[in-house]
Amino acid sequence: MTSIRSLVACSLACLALMACGGGDGFRQLTPLERQVYLEPTPILTALAFDRVAQGYDSGCMLTPAGEAWCWGNNEYGQLGAATAKSCAGGLTACTWQPVRAQAPIRFGQLKSSLRHSCGLDVSGQAWCWGFGLGGQLGNGANADSAAPVAIAGNHRFVHVDAGSDGMLSCALDDGGSAWCWGPGDSGGLGNGTTSGSNVPMQVLTQQQFVSVGAGSNHGCGLDATGQAWCWGRNPYGVLGRGVSGASLVPAPVTGNHRFASLAVGGNFNCGLTSDGAAWCWGFALSLGDGMLAAHSDVPVAVAGGHTFASVSAGYQHACGLTADGSAWCWGSAALTGSGSEQESKVPVAVAGGHHYRVLQAGGTATCAITLTGSPMCWGININGAVGQDNLGP
Repeated sequence: MTSIRSLVACSLACLALMACGGGDGFRQLTPLERQVYLEPTPILTALAFDRVAQGYDSGCMLTPAGEAWCWGNNEYGQLGAATAKSCAGGLTACTWQPVRAQAPIRFGQLKSSLRHSCGLDVSGQAWCWGFGLGGQLGNGANADSAAPVAIAGNHRFVHVDAGSDGMLSCALDDGGSAWCWGPGDSGGLGNGTTSGSNVPMQVLTQQQFVSVGAGSNHGCGLDATGQAWCWGRNPYGVLGRGVSGASLVPAPVTGNHRFASLAVGGNFNCGLTSDGAAWCWGFALSLGDGMLAAHSDVPVAVAGGHTFASVSAGYQHACGLTADGSAWCWGSAALTGSGSEQESKVPVAVAGGHHYRVLQAGGTATCAITLTGSPMCWGININGAVGQDNLGP
């Protein structure tokens, strides 16, 4: 993981020192420069997709038939299929081309993380694959798997999420109960303890949730009234409760906000109200409120007066889609898709004039699907995260 983060830092350092070349977002300078795509770029495939799950430096998409196709880093089998090509000096398994997850499962949902992915089949059975040392696969074992494995228990879930840093997975059953599994550091499982679990553990709360999400050692849920609740580790005020310190069980996000949906990110979260206004809390760079360097332990309004139909939270950046499919992003350098390598404290329009049906902000890249089903990505092509064939030696 250190090598990946070092490469990200080095790529962004190069961007800060060199001029931009070309109008298509592809930088034709050093090998590191060739990994940066500042504007949406098509993934070369004849497949059509309708759902996207972008992880840290890997991603997956689903076809209308529910087939999962993945690309990027495959060090721990997080693509769900074996890959022959390697990158990062031959040290990391990866591929820029979408490969089909090897188990013939028809998925209805999919979410990718730093090192693992989880999905729901059409019956509500949850499956995970990839890194499993901390119990993130939820199958009762603590081992990696390059093939999807069924989550333990007789659960039937309506939603599943894999945490942005690969340390947590959470799901929601059809009765409104949240379940989490993986390392329990700082109460990430929400069950009142700091113990981990390799099988789903029920989150301790009187609330019935309508959605649930997993972040960086924290989770959040939304109840039927629109109140957001968060639990676990609390760096940068990511729990949104106005005070420091972890919470071993769900605690209400302060501010009397009523959200229609939640987007749970790395060390920040965002909520979207029924009138399309976005509010975020946690890590400063990801808030979109225009402030220079202030983390926030309470929700703050995203600047610009935009009306969003959906919001996606990545590792350190977020993106929103308007009703017509126009995309706006804010946060980390080189990930906004605006054609600039600079970070942005406010939403900026994604370049190219494309309209998207869905979008997912990840760690080193953002990927989206156009209204016609074409996949496009932008960001840093580390380990093939952008789906482009310029991985280098």
